[in-house]
Amino acid sequence: MTGGRAISAKEANEDAARRADLAWRAAGEGCVVEEFGNQIRTSASPPTRRRRMVAILAFLLFALPQLSPAFAQQRAVSIGNGQMTRVVVRPNATLTITTDRPFANLVVGNSSVADVVPLSERSFYIQGRTSGTTNISIFNDGDGLLGVLDTRVSMDFSDVSEAIKAAVPSSRVTVSNFNDRIHLSGTVDSAPDVTRVVEIAQQFSAQPVINALAVAATQQVALEVRVLEARRSAGRDLGVNFRVRGGTSLGVTGSRLRLNVPKDGNTAGTDNYLGVVSQLDADAERNSQGTPFGSLVAQVLEGAGVKVDMIINALEAKGLARRLAQPNLTTVSGEKASFHAGGEVPIQTVVSNGNTTATQTDYRPYGVRLEFLPTVLDRGLINLRIMTEVSEIDPSVTVNGNPGFTSRKAQTVIELRDGQSFALAGLLQTVNAKTIEQMPWLGNLPVLGALFRSTSYKKNESDLVVVVTPHLVRPARPDEQLRSPLDDTVPSNDFELFALGLMEVDKSMIEGFKNGTGIEGPYGHLLDIDGEDGHVAAQQP
Repeated sequence: MTGGRAISAKEANEDAARRADLAWRAAGEGCVVEEFGNQIRTSASPPTRRRRMVAILAFLLFALPQLSPAFAQQRAVSIGNGQMTRVVVRPNATLTITTDRPFANLVVGNSSVADVVPLSERSFYIQGRTSGTTNISIFNDGDGLLGVLDTRVSMDFSDVSEAIKAAVPSSRVTVSNFNDRIHLSGTVDSAPDVTRVVEIAQQFSAQPVINALAVAATQQVALEVRVLEARRSAGRDLGVNFRVRGGTSLGVTGSRLRLNVPKDGNTAGTDNYLGVVSQLDADAERNSQGTPFGSLVAQVLEGAGVKVDMIINALEAKGLARRLAQPNLTTVSGEKASFHAGGEVPIQTVVSNGNTTATQTDYRPYGVRLEFLPTVLDRGLINLRIMTEVSEIDPSVTVNGNPGFTSRKAQTVIELRDGQSFALAGLLQTVNAKTIEQMPWLGNLPVLGALFRSTSYKKNESDLVVVVTPHLVRPARPDEQLRSPLDDTVPSNDFELFALGLMEVDKSMIEGFKNGTGIEGPYGHLLDIDGEDGHVAAQQP
């Protein structure tokens, strides 16, 4: 209270600073400082050395003891029997110690950790310098040990707990000091709360935060994935070939242009249709790159010992291939799970180390690969980070004997609830190829040029769809026994196998036979009414 009015900590600090400034200026001018109640008076005096010392002491008495707890802390200790008292001081902060009896000397074990400044014969303050521990011994006039202060200079993280509680009210976090590092322990409701708490605590320390938090209910996620790949192909080939018997072979065979001449090179004295002597029988079908079926052979010319046949190769092909992978993966929230259905191809590389070379073999996986990282958010929302890849060997591309690969990858982040499905599609790939090979000049003729051309058209399409369905799962209770489909069946005996054709028999049906249950039908008496005389006859069923 000052003048009957309560003052705040801010006003007290301002008043203490004003008193200290006045006392310091008065000491510099050689004035005497006197305090009357809550007022400070200075009087002029000759600047003697003694009065200046009195002024400096007045500064210490007026300024330091009147600091509020925001600037300095105060603690009373009992001394006299040499007992030890533990105190904690923040770095670059002060702690005022008051004793119940006067002392004469103070001895600090490690002045680099903390320092002491006497205020009176019953009080002194400790100033923390760096983190560590030290002892402060208190002696009387006869060098007798009155007490020891086991002083620890460390950070105080009480503000961290308040900030965490305000940001995450449902958290049950304990903040402790571990070698001047923030140590977090306790439980939170979800994995995002763990991230939020660690981020808040990191703002109060330059050192990494020690995270020992646990999620209250560990969430496990089961992921049902269906990977569907469809490949469609279509192709058409059309080629015209000529086969000349008794002469040469000339024409477009599939995609090759052939002109066969005699092996001996004799080209004189023989009549032939094309003016070239040859006894070879050109086989257009064998040299065609088309498919052997779908050929039409027609004789177009026969005479002068020469037979000319025209072979038309026409083919239209369609194909459809499907591939399906349906993996089921289960993992804990925040942990990655992966799946691979396919194989691995050895890839050899040459490694040189100085004057020696060695061959290194690595294995490149191919097939269907899946990786996912689930994180369970608040109220059952599941965050999924998915990476899927479908790859296969491409033998048309080789580097140093190692094959190439064709692959399609997709990576995305989605959020779903338990049981909801998500389809990742649009990975459509289309390849169109058209090839025309013809005989020079003759293939460019209008209409007739089609007889000297070979045309090929191919189209390949492939589509990839990934359907994802996450589920929140829990482990079975100790008294809950899991069953498989094989638990309800047993292998059949010889009679059931050969007579009934059963490979497995249901256990429930066997137990029903043993207990006389499982067979349904009429039972009791049957009533037969004779229509002529109206008599009712009872019969046993």
